[in-house]
Amino acid sequence: MDKVSFRKKQIDIMDEFMKSDQAQKEINEVYLKLFDNSSFKAAKSIGITLSMGSEIPTFPIIKECWELGKDVYIPKTFKDYSMTFVKYTKDTELETSSFGVREPTSYQTNVLNPPELIIAPGLAFSEDQKARLGFGAGYYDRYLSLYPTKTIALALSRQYYIQSQWPVYVLDKPIDQIISVSKDA
Repeated sequence: MDKVSFRKKQIDIMDEFMKSDQAQKEINEVYLKLFDNSSFKAAKSIGITLSMGSEIPTFPIIKECWELGKDVYIPKTFKDYSMTFVKYTKDTELETSSFGVREPTSYQTNVLNPPELIIAPGLAFSEDQKARLGFGAGYYDRYLSLYPTKTIALALSRQYYIQSQWPVYVLDKPIDQIISVSKDA
């Protein structure tokens, strides 16, 4: 199946799954595994998106980072499909991007490229190639090709595949580690 078709199918699967009680149980389990992860514990700076729609809610992760004294950075995207990570605090002013993602309005200061650890968003992840199926714009693949850093993906059962069900290309950057309810890869 091509990426566009698989992406559409995966969005529908996640939209439906996130309405279930099982989704919340899995989210809580993934949080606990992340907070116990050695890479997460060691990182002083974390890059993460502000979740939306049918994604794993990221604010509990951000809150935990703040409580642990970690610096949190969120992406600011640009029309040329590049992005930068900007420090995020309770006082950060946000705007909504053309993709519907909340991003910092100010991005000239408090930038860190790359954070020590990026919790990479995605629709699906595969164990065999450590592949990530993103939302289609290629921001993370471009960023990670310029700024290699440690990456973790969080995958609920409906996002985790043993083998990629979509084509994986040379420009698709693999994820270092997938934390899932199925297994810690």
